[in-house]
Amino acid sequence: MFNNTSRSIMKSEIESIESELGITFPQSFIEHYLVYNGGIPSTPFFYSETDIETEVQVFSPIKYKNNNSIKTVEEKYIFFKERSVLMSEFLPFANDYGSNQICINLKNNKIYIVYMDLGELNQKCFKYLAKNFEEFINGLSDESIED
Repeated sequence: MFNNTSRSIMKSEIESIESELGITFPQSFIEHYLVYNGGIPSTPFFYSETDIETEVQVFSPIKYKNNNSIKTVEEKYIFFKERSVLMSEFLPFANDYGSNQICINLKNNKIYIVYMDLGELNQKCFKYLAKNFEEFINGLSDESIED
């Protein structure tokens, strides 16, 4: 399901990162990352109920970088939180080919895409994709609706 993943991570390492960041990851997110630590999804397309389609380029790893320059989930969280107060409630875990961030809202576990190319970051940049991480993962497809 995922290629080019980073080295495996243990639950205790995830718990340590949660503690360092002062946040809690959703259980389905943790379970996924214990199997696939980041990587490239073999089914990269997601189409939301709100008619938004995106193609996921890569899921960021937790703690262990792969042979690329992709930031880890925790590095992205810190980076975007420092850049905008709006991002303090969002955990970026993946991005599309436009470098738009796919994030978990840490207050309600809903999945959003954050468009980074619309100028200054504001509420209009945040678009709902899925009710939770599990729905997002299960909704990934190998076919674009534009094909």
